[in-house]
Amino acid sequence: MLENMLYSGCSSIGSCKEALSGLVLHFSEGGSGAQPCEAAWIGCPKGEDVNSPPVHVYVSHSSYATMKQVYAPLANVEVSPLHFLETELDAQAILSMMALGSSESAPLYMHSILSILRELGEGFTYRGFLSEIDKAKKDMNPAQKAMLSQRLALLDSFVLPEQGRKKSLFRNGQLTVVDLSDPFIDPTSACSLFEIVTRLFVRSKTNAGKFLVVDEAHKYLSANRGDTGLTKALTSLVRQQRHLSMRVVISTQEPTAVPPVLMDLVSIAIFHRFSSPAWWEAVAKRVCADVSAAQGFEQVVKLKTGQALVLCPSGLGLFTTTRRTPSGAVVHGKPQVAHFGQRYMLMKTRRKITVDGGASIMALNG
Repeated sequence: MLENMLYSGCSSIGSCKEALSGLVLHFSEGGSGAQPCEAAWIGCPKGEDVNSPPVHVYVSHSSYATMKQVYAPLANVEVSPLHFLETELDAQAILSMMALGSSESAPLYMHSILSILRELGEGFTYRGFLSEIDKAKKDMNPAQKAMLSQRLALLDSFVLPEQGRKKSLFRNGQLTVVDLSDPFIDPTSACSLFEIVTRLFVRSKTNAGKFLVVDEAHKYLSANRGDTGLTKALTSLVRQQRHLSMRVVISTQEPTAVPPVLMDLVSIAIFHRFSSPAWWEAVAKRVCADVSAAQGFEQVVKLKTGQALVLCPSGLGLFTTTRRTPSGAVVHGKPQVAHFGQRYMLMKTRRKITVDGGASIMALNG
């Protein structure tokens, strides 16, 4: 899918007149055992006659040296520490880092922050906000000060002065990967940072269309926390994507971990082979499918390498209609273009034109 959206002028994989601008959100185990985001291999074509799109990976500055080594095998990938300019941060970014879901359930010190943000209003600046926070700390007890400092410390470590970064995070035809695999960043903090990055991506001015990939979603999204800022942001994007010239792709190995509010908005579901009945039920019951749970699961279990089962009610296909004559005979009509509706389709994936970074490594060779 990424190849078709980023490789233009490559007739062997289809027609793409202009490469899109892409953002991939990735979070996994950090440290020396970290693995590169599989999407980053899109910048490593197998053939020399193919022009690869630029791939820029942004990582946390605390793990920059480690992650640079992790991505070293990917020759055409640029790795940089993730930093926000002060001018890119607004009041919503502060609320994201505070992980504030509702003002009704917020602790007392959070009400002070909300009051400061209201007073700053449209004149919000990051430095001005920090100045007001220092004044407000005088009326807080030690426990409140510690909690506030802990929440702001992470954001402050990702902020650079205006002259810190010379170019935008996003460009036409570029794949931007934000990889927050870091032992010092937990899933909640990763979600807050992803929410800020996603908002900047939506605001970015590019001439081409955009796509957002939520990679390994089960590692930071949770079905039990459907009211988080990132979940709300993704839900809003999916609902408005046709107005924003954007498409959203959610990749997961555990669909039961994806918030139901997102599953309800799925327009295309692609299943590769798996052996958990609960996974089929979690998705199929939220996407129109004229197939029983037992039949659908049986089809998924039988899938071979490279095959997938696709549910896409609004998709178009060529279908043969049938009707019965008064005598009971079945008559097949001419094939006609129609919506898939509750039908499903078995699909075979073509070979990649880029290096397969997610290829299986066998325990025994030969």
